[in-house]
Amino acid sequence: MRETSGCRITWIIPLFLLWLCATAVVADETPCTAHDGGQFYDMSPLKSSKDYEFYSPSGEHFVINVCKPVSNDTWAVKVDNPEDVAGFTRREHGDFSIGDANTTLLVRDGHPLLIMTEGSACPLASGMTASTAIRFICDTSVFGPGKPELVAQLPPDDASACAFFIEWRTHVACPTREKGSSWGVFSILALILGILLALYLILGTLYNRYVLQLQGLEQLPRFGFVGEFMEFLRSCAARVKDQSSDTWQSRGSGSGRWGSGGGWSRGAANGYRGLANSREEQEAIIGGPPGFLDEEDEEDDHPHESGGDSQNAGLSGMDANGVIRL
Repeated sequence: MRETSGCRITWIIPLFLLWLCATAVVADETPCTAHDGGQFYDMSPLKSSKDYEFYSPSGEHFVINVCKPVSNDTWAVKVDNPEDVAGFTRREHGDFSIGDANTTLLVRDGHPLLIMTEGSACPLASGMTASTAIRFICDTSVFGPGKPELVAQLPPDDASACAFFIEWRTHVACPTREKGSSWGVFSILALILGILLALYLILGTLYNRYVLQLQGLEQLPRFGFVGEFMEFLRSCAARVKDQSSDTWQSRGSGSGRWGSGGGWSRGAANGYRGLANSREEQEAIIGGPPGFLDEEDEEDDHPHESGGDSQNAGLSGMDANGVIRL
């Protein structure tokens, strides 16, 4: 008995999640709007505090509103909820409801369609109530809300008519841009995630039950993969950070060099090397400025010459006995 209850709980959880996702998507749909073939239709601008009035070809008077009940007071209308009446026609024994307010918009052949049901009881058909179909036609030449027009009724007799067909030409019926479309995207993503989560729960439960032979709450799949996935993301971020720091360090190792042709350069272990980058420059630095060695050679030659002259002078001015000769 415990296994049966556990199995029921296992199947109820994913079904409940799917129901929540579907409810969120449906609830997100704005009343009196519809999507069709990538187009968006919004008839809510036709909702008005003042009802629309028109006459049939035979002169029958109609009062109607769009996506909301009528504002005019009804007289002796025989329906369960008079406050929900969205359209009616005047008759001899009281108002005849042609349908309750409806905010579910349909699109047929590129035209928005609004169907109102649950009107007054049909005179010639027991168990049936009046209904109305409003077909909105896109007409850019109509700048205002336009005006409804009765194009057919069944039966044709005004006293027994119970089904009404209305055409409404207006620019509001043209496709328009959806407001707040991002919420629709989020709803679709939420639905996809809900379906994936439900599949994970179902398949994980079946695997734990029939392969691992687990029972009770132990057969429910664990959500440890979320933690593993987050750990994987952290490791990836740390790896990218390390690679970035290594790149900057490798760039910074050559920052001590200045210029490209003989500036200061920094070695790995020898400190600063000299300004010379070639053998010719080193020899030039050792040799000194230009002409330096030539001056040294001249200085080396002059002492010998002066010495020779003094020696010759000494030989010519003094004899061997030390007598000076003038």
